[in-house]
Amino acid sequence: MAFACGPVPESFERRVTATPREFARDLRQAWPAVQAGTELQRFNLQDGRQALVIEIEADGVRRVGAFTLPQLIVRYRFAPGDEVARRALLTRLARAMQKGGG
Repeated sequence: MAFACGPVPESFERRVTATPREFARDLRQAWPAVQAGTELQRFNLQDGRQALVIEIEADGVRRVGAFTLPQLIVRYRFAPGDEVARRALLTRLARAMQKGGG
């Protein structure tokens, strides 16, 4: 998991391989109480007093040989709170959305 050696910042972004629909599906499976906008570009999560807004933006495709992999930029923005609460929410979310692989 990212931020293993340092504090979880209030905002950051990641690039992931998924379509917006796949990301929304996986997020709903990981966090059933998530609230999503109608365009599936903005998601709101609440864990106790800690809130998190996730925004996604399509970022083209990545080509690996004959494969094309859709890319998203995912922006995470926590509401003000303490770092321990941010880390707990992010750890829970990352574990629930973890895919197979190496």
